[in-house]
Amino acid sequence: MAGSGLSGASEAEETGHGGVDARPASSGAVKPRPASRGPVEARRASPGPRPGPRPHGAADACSACLRRGELLGRLAPRIADLLEKPAERRQGLLELSDEELIAALAGKRGDQMRRWLDGFEPARARTAVESSGLDAACRHSQFYPRPLLRLPDPPAVLYVAGGIRRLEALMSEPVATVVGGRGGTAYALEVAAALGRGLAAAGVTVVSGLALGVDGAVHRGALRAGDSVLAVLACGAEMACPRSHLDLYRRVRARGVVVSELPVGVRPMRWSFPARNRIMAALGQITVVVEAGEPSGSLITAGFATSLGRGVGAVPGLVTSRKGMGSNRLLRDGATVIRGAEDVLDELFGVGAGADDVSSAEAARRRALAASDLGAPTPEDLDAPLRRVLEAVEAGQRLDAIGRVAGLPPGEVRAALGRLELLGLVARDRLGLYERAAG
Repeated sequence: MAGSGLSGASEAEETGHGGVDARPASSGAVKPRPASRGPVEARRASPGPRPGPRPHGAADACSACLRRGELLGRLAPRIADLLEKPAERRQGLLELSDEELIAALAGKRGDQMRRWLDGFEPARARTAVESSGLDAACRHSQFYPRPLLRLPDPPAVLYVAGGIRRLEALMSEPVATVVGGRGGTAYALEVAAALGRGLAAAGVTVVSGLALGVDGAVHRGALRAGDSVLAVLACGAEMACPRSHLDLYRRVRARGVVVSELPVGVRPMRWSFPARNRIMAALGQITVVVEAGEPSGSLITAGFATSLGRGVGAVPGLVTSRKGMGSNRLLRDGATVIRGAEDVLDELFGVGAGADDVSSAEAARRRALAASDLGAPTPEDLDAPLRRVLEAVEAGQRLDAIGRVAGLPPGEVRAALGRLELLGLVARDRLGLYERAAG
């Protein structure tokens, strides 16, 4: 759907991976409790006029936006139930006012939800955020990423692990969203890591979803080159999702930022993955799909990017592989061909793609950084068969001898050489023979 993006997650989504709390052992979430009643104020999901003075600090969010964020968390299970209903019931769900959202979702618990809304305690909500080691920035905050306001249903609050000032710094740079399937092929994982590394080396903020497969490879690649990494989660920002990425979550949180629109304690649900995808699409000036089947959450992200007028690119995949059907279809439909970080930089800084944002000299400097050793994959990044093929090329072996040296059949040798060429590690000379690429 175009509004809230609450379509069911595809089979490629991580519906089977719950989050694991990554807060320090001494931290504890404080759950808001009803207090004295007050007037119910229905608010639409647009920024509107800036509210009056409020405290600045870890929770730089006004009371109304904090209340909206907490309400979304409380109604999250009901949104999951609504996925089984006709699609028209879901259209524009996150654009509804608080009162309309309760009417659409709460059912028999409507009066109970309204009483909670009346007695919402913003101080307790701020304490819950801060005790979880998070920051919060609402739509009225100077730290809130302005690109999110282009969404028809921008998050009321963005919960941030890693610091809102660090988020502000990352959003001041060019931003690229790089996504792909969680069951990525070795080829896709290598390209994803190289893209993350090259873009981060060029000072581009790299956005992805911390998921298994391509997303994780993108983050790892970016961390090898610097700190320009931003993860968007489908659960509370204080927990790692999936559990197996706890170490990666901690590294991203320590050096970059992790964000979510869901409040503390909310676990991932089917609907929260496609909802998360709209945030990734809005943050990036371009969305790059490394490898995606059909259906795929990555295609949902690309669809949001298109609807927002953002650039969309895709890495060519094997035409015989089902895992690349979605990304190859994007290319057929006009997406930009992405062969490496330099192609993304061309889209970000080239003619008609943001050239006014940076000088031509600065764009050239970033391209040079992406093409340097720091941005290129090293043999240590490759799996063992690829390393053996690369070593055979470096030793000057001809095509027929590479297979014998590497212990691979001819078909796998050709596939490996193609992958190494795409990664910029080998090149063909005038006679069509492979050699180690310069640099």
